[in-house]
Amino acid sequence: MLKLQHIHKSMDYKKALITHLVDQKQQLDEGLIPEESIVLKQCSLQILTQTALIEGEVNLFDGDEEMQTFLEYGLDRFGEELLELPPEMWAANVTAPIHIKNVRFRSLAAPESIMEMHEMIVFSDQVVGLTIV
Repeated sequence: MLKLQHIHKSMDYKKALITHLVDQKQQLDEGLIPEESIVLKQCSLQILTQTALIEGEVNLFDGDEEMQTFLEYGLDRFGEELLELPPEMWAANVTAPIHIKNVRFRSLAAPESIMEMHEMIVFSDQVVGLTIV
């Protein structure tokens, strides 16, 4: 088990992999990775869950934006509140939120129907797979 005060020190493998790939894509776009190293350079992230295909831009929270969206503010505040919890509290089944912007959500049951949203949070334990297309 993991104490809640130490949850920020734990690593969620799925979220770490997703954010790493997004960071690598940004480095490629900025010319920090040699172009000859990668064949397909134009891509977007798609996350597969049990019931949907979600496409969008992962928010890495590395901007200098003064104004935050509600979800950005909420995730930042949640992290701060975790640090305020008593040290005797424990957590199990650690999972991490993945903040996605400019989302296109397609249900596997009705793939012809696409819902677009400004942003959403996908919890890493719901991710079945991912691809960069």
